Amino acid sequence: MTPTSIHTKLRHAIQRFNLCRPHDRLIVGVSGGADSVALLDLLSQLPGLPLQLVVAHLNHCLRGRESDADEAFVQALASRYGLPCEVTRVAVQEQAARQRCSLEEAGREARYAFFEALRQRHQAAAVAVAHHADDQAETLLLRLLRGAGSTGLSAMAPRTDARIIRPLLGCTRQELRDYLAARQLKFREDSSNAKQDVLRNRIRHELLPLLQSYNPAIAERLAATAQLLGEEQQVVNHYTTGCFLELAHSGNGWAALPKARLTDLLRGLRLQLYRQAIQHILGTLRRFELKHFDLLDQALLGASTGSRLNLPQGLTGLVTAQHLLLARKELLHPSPPTCCTITAPGSYSLGNGLSLLVEPAPAPASWHDLPASITYVDTIAAPFPWQVRPIVPGDRMEPLGMTGSRSIQDILTDQKLPRHLRPALALISQNGQPLWLAGIRRACHALLQPGQQTGLRITLSGQEHLPLFP
Repeated sequence: MTPTSIHTKLRHAIQRFNLCRPHDRLIVGVSGGADSVALLDLLSQLPGLPLQLVVAHLNHCLRGRESDADEAFVQALASRYGLPCEVTRVAVQEQAARQRCSLEEAGREARYAFFEALRQRHQAAAVAVAHHADDQAETLLLRLLRGAGSTGLSAMAPRTDARIIRPLLGCTRQELRDYLAARQLKFREDSSNAKQDVLRNRIRHELLPLLQSYNPAIAERLAATAQLLGEEQQVVNHYTTGCFLELAHSGNGWAALPKARLTDLLRGLRLQLYRQAIQHILGTLRRFELKHFDLLDQALLGASTGSRLNLPQGLTGLVTAQHLLLARKELLHPSPPTCCTITAPGSYSLGNGLSLLVEPAPAPASWHDLPASITYVDTIAAPFPWQVRPIVPGDRMEPLGMTGSRSIQDILTDQKLPRHLRPALALISQNGQPLWLAGIRRACHALLQPGQQTGLRITLSGQEHLPLFP
């Protein structure tokens, strides 16, 4: 492929996927290998599209002097182009051991964390990386061999989260090598790419050449398939997001899906909703596989209330009476509220992420549709001080709308509030008489009645950190 034709292909990709605009500042990931050297040269020479480029290189410290030589090569390369060069070193092998993950995964996480930090520091529009059609094909085959659905097989997108761009996905490895030869550009060969004990290398050196004997354009065809699957997945994601917003309860670090509603859905949509819930909580699906979504689906359909699943990245799945809850582990072991005394209007922290705001306010016109996070107290019937403490066995209260007192534990059981959340609840009392089980039930005692103008409103805040639902 001539330099002119590859420039045309690159410009087409940039325009089609809106990857960048004239005068944008881009962080360019350059390893020193053929692909990244070609990317840097193409972006620096692209006719009619002047860009501000910053070269970025991460030394993985995996190959000793060879890694150091790669670093020196990239620094010299950036100097020849007159571009700023940012370099850092990460002991990826040690990081992989700490995180209990593969070298490939640890290296990827380190690179993208470095790139993102540079993007923010340089206020760059995006980070450009050199993935091409053969990488796309290899990734599709790798995930196919390991087992993946349409999301995994869609592989890499030309643009990811508006931060990572891949302008070369329409170009093959051979086209980039031909371009480098035509431009007489040197590059570094990574000796680890020849290791046959790495599955991706075996796909590159054995499987893809075999498939090329059936179809010489197999890399382009697989890359096109991955792109098509990715575009179809965008449609699925759009629909799933709407379903998630309609069905799910969610907060900071947790999401809950109603069991009764989900069982009526197609299994494929359920699996997509599990993905959406995990993405909401963690911001990533890394380390999650099909087996994890299958386990969640089995729990939804058949596990008993209280059953738990230990999931990657510190996530727990919990079956409650009415929901399948996904939450960070620490949220399932909340701290009890700090005991305190309320002596005047003001803000009171409960020490476990919850707080109470006490302020003068007239009674509401009606108790209907009033949020559970608010109550009103008649200060004549219940003058200060008030006491705030965790609930204990034997606590009773007179709930609004009922006659006589009831055990608070029975009230919580009726509301199907999961037992693991009960220690986080705060009971507000006056002289031993409960006024409010904060965020859960109002008591009849000293409740400000509609029409009364003098009283206090109590608002519970921070409950979005706790999945307080059945």
